[in-house]
Amino acid sequence: MDEEYRAMDQSFPHIVIAEHEFLIALDAEYLIRSAIDCRTTLVRPEQLGQWNTSALADVDLCLIDVPLDMSGIAPAIQRLVDAGVPLLLTTVSEAHQRGVAGFETLPVATKPFEADTLLAMVRAQLHRAAQPAEDADQN
Repeated sequence: MDEEYRAMDQSFPHIVIAEHEFLIALDAEYLIRSAIDCRTTLVRPEQLGQWNTSALADVDLCLIDVPLDMSGIAPAIQRLVDAGVPLLLTTVSEAHQRGVAGFETLPVATKPFEADTLLAMVRAQLHRAAQPAEDADQN
């Protein structure tokens, strides 16, 4: 029974929420898990540097907090982009609401989260991430 449950659990998308503020991470997790069957992991953004390539390969989406001063987080974001991890940037900064310098193609969700907007963005990123796998299955 445990193996069957683990296999079923692995079929759900794995969403990592990398947030400096624990209560904000809990809010995002609650909103997402109330609407989407998924596995979640809550970490501080700096902890992502400890994740190896195989751990990153298990991530279907990473929400990552972007502070006003990007100097400390930009290398971590670039590492995730290079590893092919789908990202959704999160911020309270008005400066980043229309995009983050150096990562203009990545979507940005503003905090405090509006449930419908956050869920639409998460679903869109999960769908986008699943597209290459679905395309490969059809070949």
